[in-house]
Amino acid sequence: MKGWQACGRSTETQFKLGKKPSNTWRPIGAERVSKDGILARKVADTGDKKADWRMVHVMIWEAENEPLPDGYIVIFKDRDRANLTPENLEAITRAENMKRNSIDRYPPEYRQAAIRLGWFKRKINKFERRQHENAQ
Repeated sequence: MKGWQACGRSTETQFKLGKKPSNTWRPIGAERVSKDGILARKVADTGDKKADWRMVHVMIWEAENEPLPDGYIVIFKDRDRANLTPENLEAITRAENMKRNSIDRYPPEYRQAAIRLGWFKRKINKFERRQHENAQ
């Protein structure tokens, strides 16, 4: 609030400029696991999360090969995100990754079954939502 002054010891205990909170700040070299299960390592301390943290599997691939070209990503061949061996890492384009994760990679019979299953699940969810709304 404009013009509001804290009283008591609150001004002494507030964070000062340049100080980092002890419960969230991590030193360079610290590692964390993302929600997706991918290991990341802190490589800088600029305050910009995207610049400060790098994915470990990308760093391993670049150490074995060359810097990652624009438009490419590093994937795990066996889809195990804990397997960080260089033989398990591969650089592919984003378009190749889309094809790899698309339903089009399956035979036509499976695709049709998956489409019908999705349609069926949507119908069930819609029915359950209506039942829940009517009950309230």
